[in-house]
Amino acid sequence: MHEIRATVPLEHVEVTARLAHDVGIERVPIAEVYVHGPGVARRIVSVETSTPKARLFVEALLTSPVLSSADYSLTSRELRAIVDGRDLAELTKPMGEPFCDVIQDLWQLSHVTTSYLARALAGGIILGTGIVENNAVAIVVAALFLPFLAEVLAVSFGFWSGDRRLIFRGLCAIAVSTMLAFAGGVIVASFMGGPIRFQGFKSPLSSFALSAAIGITAGLSNADDTGRRYLIGVAAAVQLAIFPAWFGAATIAGLPPTQVINERLLSFAINLVTISATAVVSYAALHLRRARGWRAPLSRR
Repeated sequence: MHEIRATVPLEHVEVTARLAHDVGIERVPIAEVYVHGPGVARRIVSVETSTPKARLFVEALLTSPVLSSADYSLTSRELRAIVDGRDLAELTKPMGEPFCDVIQDLWQLSHVTTSYLARALAGGIILGTGIVENNAVAIVVAALFLPFLAEVLAVSFGFWSGDRRLIFRGLCAIAVSTMLAFAGGVIVASFMGGPIRFQGFKSPLSSFALSAAIGITAGLSNADDTGRRYLIGVAAAVQLAIFPAWFGAATIAGLPPTQVINERLLSFAINLVTISATAVVSYAALHLRRARGWRAPLSRR
């Protein structure tokens, strides 16, 4: 369930309300609001509705030729509950989350902040410990810290939406996460030494199959508001981060033959590309089409 709130000029209130009615939203509250700034009368058009209708309303606003040149703002909020007389089976349908929610969530999670760096390095150190000691608990705990899935999805969804800045930001975040996972392995091996006891690496073909499953699930979980994305993020983090962390530890403890190194680097590349590609393909397969033109109005917020 979502609240979609559009703050529009007075002359565009009628068309905004009509767009809401056209997608099946019966109740369209309208409120007067004072905006400190240019002397333009504003009204808030706010609807609280099921996620599928919210998505349709957002797309209708963003593709409206009347509103394309209007100076308006649009916000989207996920709601826990709406208490009124509507049928709960209809109101709580999860499919069809607004595309702007998906994209802006990926934007937010791909900012490399001090917290991001600390979390990635801590995860890399814990993962390195798990690899050196072959400790499954440490490996799983590390995956809770490591930021990888959202950054990979930022790249694939950036390609799909044509947002080159999001692609660049996602690639930068992936590079940072990879380097810090490598650094975590180096730090652990420097203190603990070798040998590296973890040997649970899969063949490139097995890696492809597992990554495809993770990517498909990740894409589907981003298509609605019922997916437990943090659990999928754990699986993706292990699938991706274990390679740079192992390589960092092996650099100190002793590298295996070149053939083994090449196979593991190939598996890492396969995992990265497969998760990215299958996630966006599975999302697109649900016919949740791209909301063209969404960037311009949302950038005014």
